[in-house]
Amino acid sequence: MTIQFGTLHPDGTITNARTLRQSAIAACPFVIFEPSHYRPDDSCKCDDPVEQRRMLREWGYTRADFAEAGITVRA
Repeated sequence: MTIQFGTLHPDGTITNARTLRQSAIAACPFVIFEPSHYRPDDSCKCDDPVEQRRMLREWGYTRADFAEAGITVRA
């Protein structure tokens, strides 16, 4: 099963489309519904230092959240 993300326009067209497998999203420790959080191979970026900084800064995650999920923060 897949989930399609994109920008839906008033005329019904979709741009910036990205399809992810539901299982890929479910495999993310935080089940993040943001397509840019996933690599081209559909793996999540929770272990990527740049993405970790974004998660801490923009999305309100804490180092404790990562620790509870068993992820080492390298940000």
